[in-house]
Amino acid sequence: MIIAISVSFILTVILGIVMLPVLRQLKIGQVVRDDGPKDHLKKAGTPTMGGIIFILPIIGCTLFFSWNNPQAVSACALIFLSSLVGFIDDYLKIKKKNKDGLKPLFKTIFFVTISLAYAIYIVYFSPIGSDIIVPFSNGIQSFVIPGWIYTAFIVLFYNAVINAVNFTDGVDGLCGSVTAVVFIFFAIISKIIFDDTDMTYMSLIIVGAMIGYLIFNVHPAKMLMGDTGSLALGGAVTAIAINLQIPWIVLLIGIIYVIEILSSVIQVMHYKRTKKRIFLMAPIHHHFELKHWSENKIVIVFSGISIIGGILALLII
Repeated sequence: MIIAISVSFILTVILGIVMLPVLRQLKIGQVVRDDGPKDHLKKAGTPTMGGIIFILPIIGCTLFFSWNNPQAVSACALIFLSSLVGFIDDYLKIKKKNKDGLKPLFKTIFFVTISLAYAIYIVYFSPIGSDIIVPFSNGIQSFVIPGWIYTAFIVLFYNAVINAVNFTDGVDGLCGSVTAVVFIFFAIISKIIFDDTDMTYMSLIIVGAMIGYLIFNVHPAKMLMGDTGSLALGGAVTAIAINLQIPWIVLLIGIIYVIEILSSVIQVMHYKRTKKRIFLMAPIHHHFELKHWSENKIVIVFSGISIIGGILALLII
């Protein structure tokens, strides 16, 4: 397992060293929203699509260690297809030189198609089926949901998770740090509770890749993951949670993802109703930026909250 995390870390760092000058030369730079924090304007032009440097090691290492596990292979497929949608979105943003990439309708169609195919495979063609592990049962007791209901649930779950992870990617080092913490706890749960070697390997591979990516992404970031990376990570979170039959665990282990997307939903709904804002800006990390928190402070505090959520998840499961 040490080999898995080490190899993914080393490969990510090597790819980062190779890709960074290439992205700069190709002028694949970040397009910054003009309604965001003013400090973010200086991020304009920072190489984006950096998710490529950790997606390839994650998929490659996972397939190397778990090539004979259909659930691990399907997880890699979900990660790849999610990142592909993100890649198209990033490319269109760069080409148009504005923050509008893939049209929401097309993005929704892609996401629903990908998640529906994955859900049908999980429910009807894999050993996982439509079972969900009951909390406080030490991973033993489960209840079965009707197949068509669980299929619809996985589609909704996937779309919620990838958007939540995507919303978290707005401060240097934030999404990478939070995701590293999330998969540390996924690794602990999959090993100690479920003794699932393949999901443990995959989780540790993602941890190693995140640590490698953070070398290029801590403030001030030399590289940004873009939707290419954040959507892939959302696919990874979905796949691990579904494979372990504990999708509800994301409410705790991914508490920051939940807070980020809820802050945006609450902000929009409240503004439409009252024309007033609850937060200075949403997602909530921007609120704290406008409260003059440094980007590093936001990363440290949010990562700490993720650790607390992970500990609670362990106690509950």
